[in-house]
Amino acid sequence: MFHLSHNYELGVIALILAFLIFYIPITYAFFAIRKQRRNQNK
Repeated sequence: MFHLSHNYELGVIALILAFLIFYIPITYAFFAIRKQRRNQNK
């Protein structure tokens, strides 16, 4: 049972890390594109 819960814990940590690795660049690109669009509108 402990081994199963430990694997589940590692899986949750891996999911959170993967989410952060994909989410941070997407939000950064989103804000960078918004800034570029604002500068073009001026």
